[in-house]
Amino acid sequence: MIQTELSAPLDFLLQHHVEEITAPAGTIIASPGDICQNLIVLLEGQVRIYRPAEDGRSITLYNVGKGESCTLTASCILNTTAFPAIAKVEKDAKGFVISAKQVQKWLKTEPIWQNYMFSLLSQRIVALISLVDALAFQNLDVRLAYWLLDHSQSQSIINTTHQRIADDLASSREVISRLLKEFEVNGCLNLARGYVELINREKLSHLTLM
Repeated sequence: MIQTELSAPLDFLLQHHVEEITAPAGTIIASPGDICQNLIVLLEGQVRIYRPAEDGRSITLYNVGKGESCTLTASCILNTTAFPAIAKVEKDAKGFVISAKQVQKWLKTEPIWQNYMFSLLSQRIVALISLVDALAFQNLDVRLAYWLLDHSQSQSIINTTHQRIADDLASSREVISRLLKEFEVNGCLNLARGYVELINREKLSHLTLM
């Protein structure tokens, strides 16, 4: 996630012109083929944007977090096209809901909104290019090591499942479980039900250099 903080002027604009909405974890906000009627700027929570495959696997395109909005939704609004992915609430979410008409109007009349959207779009493009590079040029064990380090940040415990990691990395649960077990045998981490504990970040970091 990009983790953008809303500027005071933008926060003021949103609070005085649009309403707030809440959605519990598990809510599907949008599905492939949907016409986007609104754009949400998150104040709390997390929304996962992903593409499903016919074989049941999926790949996470990006996660929308605090201060962010879904650039795919914005693109669909501006180009009058259908949503090409699934947007699912991963953590209880609250945000400002902006109508498609208002999104288009502000892009013409509000410099604050223009700067916000263009900045978010440019950052998202860079992140998606990094995702394509990883899929094309990195082995799965390297991508897994990156994922673990990125999601642990300064913590040693990552509350997750093997299936969720597989979804993010466009792999299968069985393959991810095998690689995690190898990491455990090599002393990088401990596995437990519902979470992964990192015990040697240096070893994991070394894997990302391979």
